[in-house]
Amino acid sequence: MDNLPPLFLPAGFSLHNHIEGLEDVWESIIEEAFGNYYSFDKSIRNGGGYKPEYVIYIAKDCYDIATATAVENETYPGEGWFRMVGTRPSARGQGAGRLALIAALNSLAARGYRSTVLSTDDWRLPAISLYLSLGFEPVMEHESHPERWKKIFAELELRDKLKTT
Repeated sequence: MDNLPPLFLPAGFSLHNHIEGLEDVWESIIEEAFGNYYSFDKSIRNGGGYKPEYVIYIAKDCYDIATATAVENETYPGEGWFRMVGTRPSARGQGAGRLALIAALNSLAARGYRSTVLSTDDWRLPAISLYLSLGFEPVMEHESHPERWKKIFAELELRDKLKTT
């Protein structure tokens, strides 16, 4: 949290926080990103000390394309926590997810958090690559984790090799 990258919004991009009435926008971004419907109320409003300013949106040309939520982790008091980081598939590869995550990291740092945690699914390789590029490190809390991370790193390496050929 001490060496956060600066938040620079390219031309056409903007950032804003949640306001009441945008729940359907958040739900549509997350549904497109994950392929499943998630209720804003159940996923965000009812957990982790929700406040509207903790939900960040990145828009391109005034259309919301990515979101990240930065709250306190109830399991690890005093730790920041990312919830439901997602980008619309039509906007992937434009850096919007990275912008949302950097904004969320800066939000946590401004609120005094010195560290943060997140969780994700093994299949979310682009997200995992983003998290690793921002300095996150795997935490092995289950006996299955070392083997799963070995597979993830192999898949990321193969993906990177395919990009350069």
